Amino acid sequence: MLSVQHLLETHWQLAVEKVIPVGPVWKIEAVQGDFCLKRGKRSLSRLMFDHHAIEYLWRQGFTRTPRLIPTVHGEAINRTDDGNFFLTRWVGRPLNPHAKAEWLAAAAVLGDFHQLSSGLSLPPQSTAVFFSSRWTRRFAERTEELQLALATLERPQNAFEDVVRRDAAQILSQAKRATDLLMRSDYERMVQKVQRMPSLVHGNVKGENFAIDAHGQVSLIDFDAFRLDVPASDLVNLFQNVLPGLNWSPEDALDILAAYHRARPVAPAEIEVLLALLSFPHQAYKELHKYKQQADRPLEKALRKWHPAVNEMYQTDEFLKKWAILLEKRVQ
Repeated sequence: MLSVQHLLETHWQLAVEKVIPVGPVWKIEAVQGDFCLKRGKRSLSRLMFDHHAIEYLWRQGFTRTPRLIPTVHGEAINRTDDGNFFLTRWVGRPLNPHAKAEWLAAAAVLGDFHQLSSGLSLPPQSTAVFFSSRWTRRFAERTEELQLALATLERPQNAFEDVVRRDAAQILSQAKRATDLLMRSDYERMVQKVQRMPSLVHGNVKGENFAIDAHGQVSLIDFDAFRLDVPASDLVNLFQNVLPGLNWSPEDALDILAAYHRARPVAPAEIEVLLALLSFPHQAYKELHKYKQQADRPLEKALRKWHPAVNEMYQTDEFLKKWAILLEKRVQ
């Protein structure tokens, strides 16, 4: 049985006052301050990549991602029979997804993160983690999968299939358009550039992964998905979270991008990639894929998940029609 308090007292010599489970982590209140303890979900080598990436960022002046606090033996990762654990400072509360000012600050932090990680260098013993599945291939594969799945719904077998069939043409149209846009973009050249000049992305940008301290300073936390990839992949996640929180406002979205752009200029070619990545019906694909792969999935759950997924698809399409021209003008 894991004893968090014993682990902290033994390996970090903290005078623990309270241990509070918070989702996948523990908030530690100690005499020395507040800390965050987390069990690593990845291999030790993967965690060491994250550690070295954070240390590189700090050397470049980016201090908005908490460093791993070494154990009394100087180890960044504490290896135990219960898993690999690491400790950081507890930063603060999650970002308010409906607060534009907080999203503006978060976008600026993300821009700094990308700008200062460009040219990332790692120790010889560290293995770089690249994004292994390029989106051009994924989009083509998923579009073909959608086409095959939707073709089977000509004669619906249940209420879910009947509902999906109504939007089948729109789903397939958006998937094909997004795939075509991405294939005509400079995305593949951007991927090749990352292989020559490494650039770090967070990999899981969302409101919960920006923490705001008592002074209003924003930090980017939760580095489990760190990898070398094109920055546009983080921008897509950013806007997928910004838009619902700010009521799909094109004007607010432009302001968020401007805050990012001031920290790290966005090239027009990246805009094409961003638009393509945003326009694919990701959630609709995900829910239809689950339905096809999970034969025992309750129809009620499938329907409950489907409605917001397809609504998001239509909202995204409408938003992008209003935003695309304004977006290109703003960053040129």
